[in-house]
Amino acid sequence: MECEICGEKAKRIFVVEIEGVRVRACEKCSKSGNILTIIEEKNEERKEKKLYREMTDEYLLVENYGKIISEARKKAGLSIREIAEKIGEKESLVKKIEKEEIRPSEELVNKLERILKVNLREKIKEERESRKKETGKKLRIADVVIIRD
Repeated sequence: MECEICGEKAKRIFVVEIEGVRVRACEKCSKSGNILTIIEEKNEERKEKKLYREMTDEYLLVENYGKIISEARKKAGLSIREIAEKIGEKESLVKKIEKEEIRPSEELVNKLERILKVNLREKIKEERESRKKETGKKLRIADVVIIRD
């Protein structure tokens, strides 16, 4: 497998989120972001280990999720305490989610969407460019960006 940032071949690739973008990176480049998944290659076999799960690849949390949750909760006539009890979480967590201090997990998003009857995710469009360098290699981030140490 190959690092999408520097182009190095590695048997262990990290799926990392850097500035809101998910990329497959080698161990060195993975230090620039939050590690989501580790992909190990053994005998041409790919094995993935989930460190934690956020939103699925096709969906992302909407930008103003806190406001949407707060307005839906108030519209339903529920207090922060009542919504916390319904989803099985602490009041403080619900408050932080409404203030967008914390991003809710996928499981928590599912509960909130079901109880409040709101949509907190948006579908993302995956656009892949098939640009290649003159040598026939894939274009890498390192080809167009200066990496500072």
